[in-house]
Amino acid sequence: MDRFRSTASALACLLALADCAPLPQQEAHRQAKSNSEEWLLHDQRFEDNAVLVGTVTKVIDGDTIDVLLSSGPIRVRFSSSDAPERDQRWGSEATAALSSRIAGQQVTLVPVAQDRYDRLVAFVYLQDEDLNAWMVRQGHAWAYREYLEDEWYCSWEANARDARRGLWLPEQAPAYAPWEWRAPKQAFTGYRGETVANCLATAGKRPSQLLASTAPGSLPPPQRPASGCLIKGNISKNGRIYHMPRSASYDSTIIDESKGERWFCTEQQAVAAGWRAPQ
Repeated sequence: MDRFRSTASALACLLALADCAPLPQQEAHRQAKSNSEEWLLHDQRFEDNAVLVGTVTKVIDGDTIDVLLSSGPIRVRFSSSDAPERDQRWGSEATAALSSRIAGQQVTLVPVAQDRYDRLVAFVYLQDEDLNAWMVRQGHAWAYREYLEDEWYCSWEANARDARRGLWLPEQAPAYAPWEWRAPKQAFTGYRGETVANCLATAGKRPSQLLASTAPGSLPPPQRPASGCLIKGNISKNGRIYHMPRSASYDSTIIDESKGERWFCTEQQAVAAGWRAPQ
């Protein structure tokens, strides 16, 4: 990993030479050192890496932003965190949470690497707060196992899960890991019983290796109708109820068309056919 950090630091200097000198944020971190292993680790990021300062011009999703540096614009991928994709449950909520936090704000970037999409992978700070960690702590993102740079992220994810924050609420809704959602051949792991120890044990492993690891349980793949209509028309003891994408019961609702259940393209279509919204 040191090779990637060196590459990232060199890239940072090339992008903005003026930003490679020690910054006030770095000095503040040096002065704010505590005996906490967590803070010492974060302080080490500033000690070991060149940093960049810029303004957030756009929030792409829950783990990607556009930043304007003095040398020009750059796209930044958050290190160690992985937010739900925009077509996943909680994807839009994660994006909105990050946008409300940093849109238009000045941020400090601690580079880690450059990914295959030419994005700068970095820890993103708003003043002295690690925003990558904030997203995980609030339940808006996962600890990104394959590219985990900070072991504390496993603990923060566990805390959010135990507290049922963000994507971890409600408890019965399946929480599909973003890296599994993006995979060409989808298979889903049940992460609600995940432990910190298992998260740490799977750090650095590719998605295909994670599926064969000790991660507990499994989930059925989400239904994706050929028609492209995504509203689920379910029939239960409570009547005919439709569920919108990203709603609380959407992922756990399975449509069985042989029983008269249907897919709808619009809410108006569902209501006209005799379905109602959940109460």
